Amino acid sequence: METKKVTFSEIIKPETVDLMLAPQDSKDDLFHHMIAMLFDVGAIGSKEEFLQAIYERESLGPTYMGEGIAIPHGKSCTVRKTAIAFCRCDEGFYYHTDDDGGEVDLIFMLAIPGEMSSNDYIRILSRLARLLVYPEFVDELRKAKDYDDIISSVEQYEPLLDQ
Repeated sequence: METKKVTFSEIIKPETVDLMLAPQDSKDDLFHHMIAMLFDVGAIGSKEEFLQAIYERESLGPTYMGEGIAIPHGKSCTVRKTAIAFCRCDEGFYYHTDDDGGEVDLIFMLAIPGEMSSNDYIRILSRLARLLVYPEFVDELRKAKDYDDIISSVEQYEPLLDQ
């Protein structure tokens, strides 16, 4: 399955953004919260199957990116459409990985359909990671008051990826 270029402003929905997430007791609690958001908008068909896909990916290497950012992601046949859930915590919490981890306050969970090619999957993940390299963009995510602020920032910075 070939994909058209993914536009993040089209796959981040208001219902999959939580800007007031309380500090989490564990990464597992965080995953359950974010997966529930994706399930509620119909992006995934089974919470349990997608959680398994997330943990399978986590077993391959850390999704903690440093600088307070984590990008857990999974590819599964239970994913009906490419989607992103985004959470921000005013107080960071420890995101454990096999390589130690670190404090996070910005978390993007990426849901990828099982039939998507590995190349397209990596391309989407890479675009998201490259977007998060812009310190101004990350600052705007930390200051955003609502979904519209998030999307406005995404729409401002995403075109830079194509230059």
